[in-house]
Amino acid sequence: MSATTSHPIDELLRTRRLIVCVGPGGVGKTTSSAAMALRAARMGRRALVLTIDPAKRLADALGLDGLDDEVRRVPGLDALEPLPGVPAMGSLDAAMLDTKASYDALLTRLTDGVSRDRIFANRAYQAFSRTMARSHAYVAMERLLQVFEEERWDLIVLDTPPTRSALDILDAPERLSRFLDERIVQWFLGGAPGGERSQGGAARDASDGLGGRAAVKLLGVLVGPEVVQELVSFFSVLAHLQKGFRERAARTTRLLESPATAFVLTAAPMPSGLADAANLLEGLRARGVRLSLLLFNRAYTAEPVLDAGGESQSIAYEPLRAPGRVDVSSGLPGPLNALAERLLAVRAAAHAENQAEAARMRALQRDAAGAPAWLLPRATRELNRLHDLSALLERPVPLGS
Repeated sequence: MSATTSHPIDELLRTRRLIVCVGPGGVGKTTSSAAMALRAARMGRRALVLTIDPAKRLADALGLDGLDDEVRRVPGLDALEPLPGVPAMGSLDAAMLDTKASYDALLTRLTDGVSRDRIFANRAYQAFSRTMARSHAYVAMERLLQVFEEERWDLIVLDTPPTRSALDILDAPERLSRFLDERIVQWFLGGAPGGERSQGGAARDASDGLGGRAAVKLLGVLVGPEVVQELVSFFSVLAHLQKGFRERAARTTRLLESPATAFVLTAAPMPSGLADAANLLEGLRARGVRLSLLLFNRAYTAEPVLDAGGESQSIAYEPLRAPGRVDVSSGLPGPLNALAERLLAVRAAAHAENQAEAARMRALQRDAAGAPAWLLPRATRELNRLHDLSALLERPVPLGS
């Protein structure tokens, strides 16, 4: 495929503002996410890749000492060329979600100094922000909304955690609203579901009345009075912020459902990877998510066929052509004849396995309502430079029918 030929990857990078990359673990999803953001930069766009759990080698490939919650500019793009027809290189930034840092930044934006200092010192908040898995999922969506609404980037590529955790992230805005509506939470918040309380009101209401005092006393016996006070203080601040949390959760949901958002599923052609991808696809369908693109990473693809002008052409998935019938019995010494027979048998078995592999990928594509499916070749070395990341999407091959 020539660099100027339009294909679905470039179309998404050119027209969308958010690309959510999902997939099983160990299939190169983080790497392909970074490669998409890099290609968008070569298309002249201001791109950000926001990743959840990157491998250290990804930071190395981006030329960074490490990744954390702070957005960092990726150096060295001037060593690459913009794509043909693009007048100037764009930019590429990168960040990794840090749950504690993201929560701290959120509360800094939403609270005054006194409330912020009080909740930062609260042990319940510290445990909540550092360790709870669903807390992690919510703050990932919160961080996404923050960088999106800053409008510093033309395209954001979100690299989600593997499979089940990716679904947790998509569910996070609705789960937060349900969490705030739970009766036990509302008891601490001191109001009816969906209601608002003034700052500090929950701390008073939680212990007002005979029932409240009895409940607080019982909790104190079970977990200790200091822990109860920490919880009451934590929910007191949460009561003050719940309206803001709900509004931001609603905005995040609208962003994920926006036509400017695309979902890309990355998988690998091995049976276990495709099974995990199928389970993830089922979860996405149940949530009303329609895939825009399927990427099969680390696929064995045939060499591109060149036309008369030397331009490479797209070809169907054909990692190994069917072995032809070769007469190995004439003119070969006995040992070589036996070796040739064995080599042909190995090739035939490999061809059969690749045919089965292609059939499994086509089945997943059918389950994805026929979303365009493209194959990326297996890298012959570690992707430890920007040039390597850039090359990953240079010659995608369409999955044949």
